Amino acid sequence: MWAAMVLLVAAVLAAPGARAAEPPAATPAAAMAPAPPPAVIKFFNRDIATLRAPYYGVLPADRATQAANRIRQAVAKGGPGAVKMVTTPEGLNVSIDGAYVFKLLEGDLDAEDGQTFDQARTVVGKRLEEAIAATHKAVQGRDLLQALAFGALATGALVVAVWLLIRGRQWLRGRLDAYLSRRLHLWQQERATLMRLIRTIGHLVFLAVVIALAEEWLRFVFGLFPYTRPWSEQLTGWAGVISGQIVAAVVDATPGLVMVAVIAALAQVVNKMLGALSLGIAAGRYRFPGIDADTVYLARRLATVIVWLFALAMAYPYLPGASSEAFKGLSVLVGLMLSLGASGLVGQAAGGFILTFARVLRPGEWVRVGEVEGSVTSVGMFSTRIRTPTDEEVNVPNAVLLGSVVRNFSRPALAEASILEITVTIGYNAPWRQVHAMLLEAAARTPGLEREPAPYVLQTALADFYVQYSLRARLKGQERRPDVLSVLNANVQDCFNEHGVQIMSPHYQVDPAAPVVVPKAHWFDPPAPSAGGRQ
Repeated sequence: MWAAMVLLVAAVLAAPGARAAEPPAATPAAAMAPAPPPAVIKFFNRDIATLRAPYYGVLPADRATQAANRIRQAVAKGGPGAVKMVTTPEGLNVSIDGAYVFKLLEGDLDAEDGQTFDQARTVVGKRLEEAIAATHKAVQGRDLLQALAFGALATGALVVAVWLLIRGRQWLRGRLDAYLSRRLHLWQQERATLMRLIRTIGHLVFLAVVIALAEEWLRFVFGLFPYTRPWSEQLTGWAGVISGQIVAAVVDATPGLVMVAVIAALAQVVNKMLGALSLGIAAGRYRFPGIDADTVYLARRLATVIVWLFALAMAYPYLPGASSEAFKGLSVLVGLMLSLGASGLVGQAAGGFILTFARVLRPGEWVRVGEVEGSVTSVGMFSTRIRTPTDEEVNVPNAVLLGSVVRNFSRPALAEASILEITVTIGYNAPWRQVHAMLLEAAARTPGLEREPAPYVLQTALADFYVQYSLRARLKGQERRPDVLSVLNANVQDCFNEHGVQIMSPHYQVDPAAPVVVPKAHWFDPPAPSAGGRQ
C-alpha cells in the first residue's frame, strides 16, 4: 500500500501542471542590468590596473580606492617593495612585502582584447614595480636637487630661445621691408598690404615654433621628477599622435586636393576662353546668335557663374571632410541662408537678364520710369542706372523697373528722332488756325528740332473753358531734351504775347477786361538781359 502511494505522488509531481510551481526564470530586465563603470587603481600618478567587476557587492570604484590606500600603506612601511602575485580560485592576489593590496578577478580582465591572467600578471606587476621604484627615488634629496637644477637650466634656455626668436623676427622684418622698398616698385598701400600678409605668416610660424619649444620644455621638466614623469610620456605621446594625425590627414587629402586643383584650373581656362570670346564679340570680330555688344557683358557674367557652379559641384566630393556629418550640416545651413536671404537678389538678377537680353533698355537711351527721367548709363545684373538732367544718378532696381511703365524716347517708330511734345490750353475766343500757326512758329524758332518731318499741332481736348492744343516735333539729340523743351516753352510764350493771345492755364471763371498778355516792350525789363543779348 505504501508503495502505491509513493508511485501516485511521483506521478502527480511529474505531471505538466506541477511545473507551474517552479520559480520563474530571470526576467530580461534583470538580465540586461547595466554593468558598473570600471575604475582605475592609481598610485603615485600612475595607472596600475583597471577593475571592471564588483566583488561581494563592492563596486569597482570602491575597490580601486581601497587598493590605492593599501598600496600607499604598504609602501609607507619602508620595505623593499617586493611585488608578489599568487593565483587563487577567485583570481589573482597582489601583495607588497607580504601585505595584501588588491585582487584581480576574472571579470576585471579585458574581454575585448582576450586578456588572460598571465598577461595581466606581467603588465600589472611591471607597472606596480615602476611606481614603487619612483616613490623610493622621489624621496632622495640629491636627485631632487639635481632635477630642480636641470629644470631651472631648461627654463633659462627656453627664455633665451624665445628672446632670440623675437629679436630674429624683428631683424628679418626690417630686412624684408627694406628689400621690398628697394627692389619692388609698389605703391605705399600695396607694399603695406604685402607686409601685413608677410607679418601674418611670420606670426603663425613664430607661434608654432614657440609652442614646439614649450612642449619640449614641459616634456623635459616633467621627465625630471618621478611623480610627473607619466605626464612627460603622455605629453610626448600626445604630440606624436597629433603630428601623426596631421600627416595622415594631409596624405589622405592630397589626391582630393589635386583633383580640386585640376577642376579649378580647367574652370579658369574655360573662363579665360569666355573672356576672350566676349571681347571679340564686343569688338565685332565674332558673331554669336542672340548676343551682341550690348548683351555680351551680362552673358559673360552668366556663363562665368554657370562654369564655377559646375566646377564647385564637380569638386565638392573631393573636398576634405565633404562626407562628414558636420560638413553636410554646414552645407544645409548655408543653402538655407542663401535661399532665405538671396531671394531678392535672384529676382533682381533675373530682371537684369530680362532687360538685357530682351533689349528693353540700352545704355544711352532717354527714358522715363515713373517720376525719373534721364539717360540710361548702364543696365547691370541687379539694377539700372539713370542719369537725370540735374546730373543725378538714380539707381533703379531691376525688379522695380520690370513692374513699372517705362517710356523710351529713343526708339521712334517712323523716324530716327523721337517726339518732343508740349501742351497749351487756349480760350475759345482765339481762332484755332491762329493758335496752330503760333505754335508752329515757336517750333520754327527753336533750335534742336528736326525740320523734316515737320512739326504739327493736334487739338486733343475741348474742355469747359479752353481748347487743349498739343505741339509735337522731332528731337535731334535726346541728351538735350530738357534744354530744348525749355527753349520751346519760352518761344511759345513769346509768340502768344506778340499776337495778344493769352494762355488759359489754369482755367478761369470770368473773361478779363483785357487779354492777359505781356507787351513786347516789357519782355526785357530788369533784371532780364537786354534784347541784344538774347539768345
